[in-house]
Amino acid sequence: MALRAAMVAELGEDTIRSEAVAVAFSVVPRHLFAPGEPLDMVYDSNTPLVTKTGPDGKALSSVSAAHIQAVMLEQAGIEPGMRVLEIGSGGYNAALIAELVGPLGCRVHPLHRWSARTRRHAAQHP
Repeated sequence: MALRAAMVAELGEDTIRSEAVAVAFSVVPRHLFAPGEPLDMVYDSNTPLVTKTGPDGKALSSVSAAHIQAVMLEQAGIEPGMRVLEIGSGGYNAALIAELVGPLGCRVHPLHRWSARTRRHAAQHP
């Protein structure tokens, strides 16, 4: 997808330093974790996306801006085979981590079951 490639290229200018993080952002389809959102917003590297709201309209869950996620993943130094504790919604960031740790790595997510989108992504990218 051209928008995803453009986001990765933009992040590569000042944020992404490792090939592994670049590949993870290139292969994990961010739009699957923000259904119904316009694709230009989904792939804008500085836009966080609200994914769940409460009855009062207040945000309950979100996908952080890709720029923030790239910074965190670069700082974490995640490598294939590592065990990673990811506490969150089990969405896009979990899928990025799954890509980084690879098939021999372990993603431990104790607070929530993985979302259907994360499971689908993991199944499509063993």
